[in-house]
Amino acid sequence: MNLRRAPLIGAILLCLPVFAACVRVTNPDGWAAPVIDGQDVYVSTSKGHISAVTLQDGDAATARWTFPDKDRDPDKKIEPEAIYGDPVIDGDRVYLATFSAGVFALNKADGRPVWPTNGTNTSQIKGNLAGGVALANGILYFGTTEGRLYAWNASDGSPAWPEPKRFDRGIWATPVVAGDTLFVATMGGEVHALSLADGSPAWIDPFVATGAIADLFALDDGRLFVPSINRHAYVLNAEDGTILADYRARDWVWTEPAVTDSHVFFGDFGGHVYGLDITATPASPLWDPVSLEGERVKAGAAIIGDVLIVADRKPVVTFINATTGQILNRVPIEDAGTVRSNVHVADGFAYILTTKGRLFRANPQNYSVAEIALTGVKK
Repeated sequence: MNLRRAPLIGAILLCLPVFAACVRVTNPDGWAAPVIDGQDVYVSTSKGHISAVTLQDGDAATARWTFPDKDRDPDKKIEPEAIYGDPVIDGDRVYLATFSAGVFALNKADGRPVWPTNGTNTSQIKGNLAGGVALANGILYFGTTEGRLYAWNASDGSPAWPEPKRFDRGIWATPVVAGDTLFVATMGGEVHALSLADGSPAWIDPFVATGAIADLFALDDGRLFVPSINRHAYVLNAEDGTILADYRARDWVWTEPAVTDSHVFFGDFGGHVYGLDITATPASPLWDPVSLEGERVKAGAAIIGDVLIVADRKPVVTFINATTGQILNRVPIEDAGTVRSNVHVADGFAYILTTKGRLFRANPQNYSVAEIALTGVKK
């Protein structure tokens, strides 16, 4: 492993060898993606704050609330530090995993905690949260950097299992639900499948890679996309964990893919973008890797029609023809921090959030990018 890659994320320390996954967070920043619900966008701003902003006509949005809000709740010492997992919207609630303040159920209307009501629930959790929550059948699932997997009732935050499940390495990827199975990836390079019914193993053995797995994505109920810092991107059979496709990239892969039909699109830490036909064995490239001039890609790409939209860390937004791999346009975003969170698609546009809490909208029709001015956001 090349040690210069350790500070690339700006928040991690990786130790040799890669498969041992000696990993810890050294400077939490967070990379939660913007989540859109109707006219509202839920954006993570700074130090673990999340704001619900309402889109207006033109390129503007006004905050309805921010959590945590020390002016509104001066008696509650809530210090999330960072938010790495995307908020989950369900009914009138927003479920949120924070790096160091625990898990919250917020009232979607005003951002006040439904639970916990007295500050945080960190005493119930061993480790920090470098991922988000998965919601299925009224239960929230989340993992910690200490290798604990928790299941809590979404109604009140009470434990749904007598004890959390323990793994040898930390869990950074948000758990994934597909069908009646929960999938969990570890920084030791394993993917485990658990029955939603009782938490028992759904595979005979876990899938094991030679590099840490810090992200996980369900392509559908039958397939998983598994990126690894061993430079491979795997597609697994969700039924038994066998490999359906295996592609070796040129550098670390730590991102979710954009998906259309039988094709996946993703970037790597060396600044390359790939398009693959995953029905082929081995996975077949759609075109030669597209170069982003060495700018690494942590953010998951988005595809709208035949246009692939990739935001790199610099940041530059690149529009690519998904059929041919041709670069259609590259738009730098000046003085906005970096981009590490996934690009989110809604209403025919791609939404991009930077580490400085600035929100941008990319238009696949004319390959342009415009900032959405946020007002009333507390940081």
